[in-house]
Amino acid sequence: MPEKITKIMRYQIKSPVDYTWKEINKILYEIQYQSYRLANKTIQLLWDFQNLSFTYKERFGEYLNIKDLPNKYNSIEGDISNQLRDDFYKLPSGTFDSVVIDSKSKWQTHKNEILKGEKSIINFKRDYPIKLRNRQIKIEHKEKDIYVFTLGLLSKEYKNELDRFNKTQISFNIKAYDNTQRVILDRIILSGEYTHGSAELINYKNKWFINLCYSFIPKEKELDKSTILGIDMGTVFPAYLAINNSHKREKIEGSEIDSFRRKTEKRRNEYLRQGKYCGKGRRGHGRNTRINPIEKLRDKVENFKNSVNHKYSKFIVDFAIKNNCGIIQMEDLSKIADGEKKRTFLGKWTYYDLQQKIEYKAKEKGIEVKKINPQYTSQRCSKCGYIDSNNRVSRDKFVCQSCGYDTHADYNAAKNISLPNIEEVIGEYIKST
Repeated sequence: MPEKITKIMRYQIKSPVDYTWKEINKILYEIQYQSYRLANKTIQLLWDFQNLSFTYKERFGEYLNIKDLPNKYNSIEGDISNQLRDDFYKLPSGTFDSVVIDSKSKWQTHKNEILKGEKSIINFKRDYPIKLRNRQIKIEHKEKDIYVFTLGLLSKEYKNELDRFNKTQISFNIKAYDNTQRVILDRIILSGEYTHGSAELINYKNKWFINLCYSFIPKEKELDKSTILGIDMGTVFPAYLAINNSHKREKIEGSEIDSFRRKTEKRRNEYLRQGKYCGKGRRGHGRNTRINPIEKLRDKVENFKNSVNHKYSKFIVDFAIKNNCGIIQMEDLSKIADGEKKRTFLGKWTYYDLQQKIEYKAKEKGIEVKKINPQYTSQRCSKCGYIDSNNRVSRDKFVCQSCGYDTHADYNAAKNISLPNIEEVIGEYIKST
């Protein structure tokens, strides 16, 4: 049975149901401000406890356990809640707990780097999102493309401070702007195929949005496990696709990547040269100011890679579904020699990220993904099975020295990768010869 998939969809809040935007904005900004302060205060307490634990170890030879504190809480979250709950009484319990858990998670992720002095202590910004648990969210259909989200945004104490508000929940009109947004909500509230989880309220350019988590178990399509799509991360093309029991093939051109790479490398070199004689605006605050344009360029490159890999992985998985492939086989890139990586796209592109995205998207569709050792797949003739390093005539040309089979080198490798038990087949051949 396929595993549960969790995704996020962003919806824009169209309007409040019972109150004016002026009233709601005042409340939302206050809750966001409280969340931001709570997140930073939580980090501060975690840092204090870490230092206290170090001091305790120096004196008694072991680290301090949270249960040894006078309040005797079973978790650090309980101790933090005890210290901070009264200061942040405006936050509902679900939001309060979510902020503490999120802050602790980020602390644990970066703690070692912080303790080594490699990273500054985490500091959250003013635009910290308003976090909501699933129990704080109720969704109803109103009319056509309009839905009502009722959100538990107020604590009882804060509600009592507000004259007009007689409930801790506030309702908003949400418009589904496309079919995808509409289908997700309908499957949550009508068919029950999807279930909503937690959510975040964010403000972007003075507009409020809700990032809604939803989960579902993908329906299994009857894909043929004997039909295997092989993917060669090629020397000429970023990816070449072939199917074990079909002559169908497909390839992804690398010109888009190469063109972008040349442009960014040229721009990077220009920035480096300009850094030598830049003006006071870039020179006056040290090295970080000088390399700031390069850092922005690096972010642009990463965004481009992420976007392109999403596009490529979707194309590959769609090709597999179209041809009823129940299995996708790819190279285990850890088996690729460093020298070979440098001569191909492998040394220049985030293939690991591409493979991760292929696996994720394939998993959603119920397609099994296997990694195989690519050794000899570029030298083996996919037609007769003969293995010889001379079969690979050039980067893009394959001619079998035994049967004379002549084809594109990347297609031949992809065809080999698509074969079931290809590692055992090659292993037996090597033993026999």
